[in-house]
Amino acid sequence: MEVEKPHKLFKKKMKDQDIILGLFYADEDNLIFDNIKYSENFSDMKINDIKMLSYKFLGPVFLTAATGIGNNWIIEFVEASLSVRDTNMESVDVLQSFFTLNSSIEIQEGTTNLFALISTPYTEDIKFLYDEISNYIHPSIVQGKIVNENLLRSRFDFNKLINSELERGINLIEYSLGGSRKVYWEEEQRYYCVGLIERKNAEDLRISNLYTFDKDDPLRKAFLNDIPSYYVLAILPDYYEHLIGETLDVYNKMGVYPNIRMITLRYRDRKVVYLEEYIVEHKIYKSYGAILVQQNEKTEENKKLSYFKKNLRLILDRNKALKESLELMNPHFKNERWGAISNEELDKIGVILDNPD
Repeated sequence: MEVEKPHKLFKKKMKDQDIILGLFYADEDNLIFDNIKYSENFSDMKINDIKMLSYKFLGPVFLTAATGIGNNWIIEFVEASLSVRDTNMESVDVLQSFFTLNSSIEIQEGTTNLFALISTPYTEDIKFLYDEISNYIHPSIVQGKIVNENLLRSRFDFNKLINSELERGINLIEYSLGGSRKVYWEEEQRYYCVGLIERKNAEDLRISNLYTFDKDDPLRKAFLNDIPSYYVLAILPDYYEHLIGETLDVYNKMGVYPNIRMITLRYRDRKVVYLEEYIVEHKIYKSYGAILVQQNEKTEENKKLSYFKKNLRLILDRNKALKESLELMNPHFKNERWGAISNEELDKIGVILDNPD
């Protein structure tokens, strides 16, 4: 695959300390291998913390299979917007992109995942990077393993192969960084809203509520096969937002905090997008996120992502009441709150909302 050359200005200014970059591989037995860039000035303790990131970021990738709920959905994409925490700080790290990309390939023995963690001072061309990972780097690893196993059999050293491939892969990704984001046809796809998540966070406040169909509404049951589960979707925004904040701290990125912008999940021909917008008022971070399923034969009144983005902003700006906004998202929604913070609340969601009977 032909790789575009990054901008010269970017290559001159880019330094290891300006980026967060890691490439993680999980084989069919869920054994994890990684290659992560970090400063040589970091302490051993900080390096150990960085090494644990591969397990933490890949953890949710296996979540839907581990819960035993539905099919094994793959978390393909997570993106956070980064905002300045304190404008009075003397030094603030300038980062514009923070996202993860996960390529999944099914082989005879099981599923393999190649996961990239990327944060830079630029708005990256995400689709180009994902195509590079899923169409070139990941297949090279899988094919390399198959060929060498057949040729070398018991003499084949997989650790040597994967370490070499990850080193080559991360260098290729780094070389490709700096391309400006483009608009692709996928953004014109249409979706149907099956849930809304309300979140509020402050120093002494943490709220997460789910709004969706009534538990007895046939539509709730009809769309259960189109999502991994309400239980899984309810916990992902908090999990990733906390983990991205932890990653910024581990890398000593000062003065910025993350807010989830989008999470994309896929199972075969099915796709779910979690789209979120946020606002800060009186040091309280408020956000609303829409759970969207890609248009299919069951969905009605399908809308573009821009429609849901606009209505999420209207809720936050208080131009529309929550009940009215719920009707705009989906006229079948009920103004009934499902708490999604405690284990007891989440178990209730799993037992009731994820029950197909």
